[in-house]
Amino acid sequence: MSDFDQQLKIFRDQIDSLDQEIVKSIQARAEFASKIGEIKRERNEPVFRPDREKEVYEKIKSFSSGLLPDKVLLAIYREIMSGSISVEKGLEVGYLGPAGSFSNQAVRSRFGASINALEFNSIPDVFRAVETDKIDYGVVPVENSSEGLVNSTLDQFLVSDLLIYSEHYLRINISLLGFEHDLSKIKTLYGIKIANSQCKNWIAANLPHVEITETSSTAKAAQIVAEKKDSCAAVASSIAAEIYGLNLIRESIEDLPDNTTRFLIIGKTQCPPTGNDKTSIVFSCPDKPGALYRVLKPFFDHQLNLSKIESRPTRRNSWEYNFFIDFYGHQKDPSIQNVLAGLKENTIFLRVLGSYPMSPQSL
Repeated sequence: MSDFDQQLKIFRDQIDSLDQEIVKSIQARAEFASKIGEIKRERNEPVFRPDREKEVYEKIKSFSSGLLPDKVLLAIYREIMSGSISVEKGLEVGYLGPAGSFSNQAVRSRFGASINALEFNSIPDVFRAVETDKIDYGVVPVENSSEGLVNSTLDQFLVSDLLIYSEHYLRINISLLGFEHDLSKIKTLYGIKIANSQCKNWIAANLPHVEITETSSTAKAAQIVAEKKDSCAAVASSIAAEIYGLNLIRESIEDLPDNTTRFLIIGKTQCPPTGNDKTSIVFSCPDKPGALYRVLKPFFDHQLNLSKIESRPTRRNSWEYNFFIDFYGHQKDPSIQNVLAGLKENTIFLRVLGSYPMSPQSL
């Protein structure tokens, strides 16, 4: 055996020894997770705790001092925590399907591979499944950095009592999927409207001749192309290519390099404060001069930063609007309780949609 081979064997033996210790530690961690699960069941507490998850991730980053960047370590621990949750209790999470959609990708990115992910045909169906206890949580898109709001999600909060339990940002990489690599031979392009819009410049430059057919989701587009197997292609995720047996004709065809979608995790419980939280509310105010100013003034008076304000028609009367606001802080904070008390006096309708830990926007 050469000196090189001997040195290689020494390093590999050390790695094998470390792997053995890592597996023992992970299994020991799972044992403690199981005991925690028993306590949670006795107290009827939720298994998934975004506040605790955030605490663990912050500790992992503080422990890190080696070659692996924080992003890699957090990805590893996401799967470890996913396995721990499955040991505590089988978690069921719903999303807008079919399998391979960006919502499916968001579930995998946030919860890991060990939870039971269930697909639904529409965003209202995801809400109803949580409301009727068919699933523990739902993951729904709420806004995209280039295309704006997902109105069907906002509209559901007006007819549902569910709460925002957490948020998650997913970097959206759009691919062209199909069987035909020669772009000139592609005649039909399938995709959901919002995804088509996010790569419209690329489509115009590279597929000016195609007929665009809208679908209910990116995964549905991939599904159709997999069934047709002719001169068509889909605007979808790379995960959809794996699931439906399609070729990656082109990758990263989105027009904007930082294309990101914000998802909400919806449930029936409220998340405790973490010290770095966001609160979402919806309200309507009287149609008279200064009404919106009087609603917003308490935020300025208490130096609360608004991260978003959007309006949607109430659908009751013409030119009446509901306003959706995100701001920094937790509804249990004394200053925010004072603001909310003031809002009740100046609004026709007010509902707190939830307070939850802020999620990093670059994933």
